Amino acid sequence: MNDIITVEEAAQFLRKHPDTVRRWIETKKLKARHLSAGGHGIYAILRSDLLEVAISGSLEAKEKPVKHKASPQQRTLPI
Repeated sequence: MNDIITVEEAAQFLRKHPDTVRRWIETKKLKARHLSAGGHGIYAILRSDLLEVAISGSLEAKEKPVKHKASPQQRTLPI
């Protein structure tokens, strides 16, 4: 079992865009190690860190909710 995963693998697991995962890493919402590779770098994410964040739901709680407008063809249901 591979304990280190890439941003792309993490994005696929979380069903998010890789840029979203990179943003979470840069804002310290998701732990990762930056590895230099010929002037560029890659992020290495421990599987345990990804699972901890996914299970806790802390990423979703920190994201701003997106407001959706009802299209003219959709009805909003009374609550």
